[in-house]
Amino acid sequence: MKILGIHGIGNHRPGESPETAARNLSATWAKHLGADGADVHVVYYADLLREDGAQSGDEELEDLTPAQEELVLELVNAQPADPGPTAPGRVAQGLLTAFLRDRLAALAESRECPEWYMQWFMARLAKEVVAYQTPGSDREEVRRRLREAIDRHHPDVLVAHSLGSVIAYETLHGTGTPHVPLWVTIGSPLALPKVVFDRLDPAPVAGRGARPHAVGRWANLADPGDLVALPAKGVSRRFSGVESDDHVLVHQGFRFHHAEKYLQAPALARLLATAA
Repeated sequence: MKILGIHGIGNHRPGESPETAARNLSATWAKHLGADGADVHVVYYADLLREDGAQSGDEELEDLTPAQEELVLELVNAQPADPGPTAPGRVAQGLLTAFLRDRLAALAESRECPEWYMQWFMARLAKEVVAYQTPGSDREEVRRRLREAIDRHHPDVLVAHSLGSVIAYETLHGTGTPHVPLWVTIGSPLALPKVVFDRLDPAPVAGRGARPHAVGRWANLADPGDLVALPAKGVSRRFSGVESDDHVLVHQGFRFHHAEKYLQAPALARLLATAA
């Protein structure tokens, strides 16, 4: 079986070329998948979404742009177990930062997660998602890398994690993208209102997205505790052509969005077996 992956947020590998990073990520994914005999390759793009001069680990709420703050705010407000009040309309950026800090502290406590990690995670997520959504050459290069990898490897399965699912959705809708028999999205924010769903390219029609024309079957897998894969069952509700949308517990502790637990999940192994 040939498996192609595309990673999510927080995968920048400083000091490695894109080619080396892709090889190392491919080896890591192959190990976690445990799919004996499978040919596993992962598309790497994190180098394209880093701000000029940014340092690894340099993620502060105070550094967020208004667009990035909006994304964090919408994500926090979308949490099913609401840890605090909803933000008012427009507020001064400094006050909004303080509000977000309080909300994230409450969310971290509810998940038994260190505050520093929750703030780092949300800031990193916001920066990478907004960087990808910004029109320009970097966005096109991210899509090109995935499109060329599909053309080169002809995968039986494309596994897209996190932001990678957004990139895959838009790329697979593009003209000339090769056919993918099975597409599996894991930890996907595709259905997140306003800041992701409503900014997709192509845009949803009458409040609905659709399975990309290049995809034979689409399956979604989400952990109910994943703060990014929201709202629950949102992918099957907001997109047509989704074959399955399973919410199963795959994570424990505060590593609620990391790829390795999804890759190790029996639910994913069962999906991959249908493509063997």
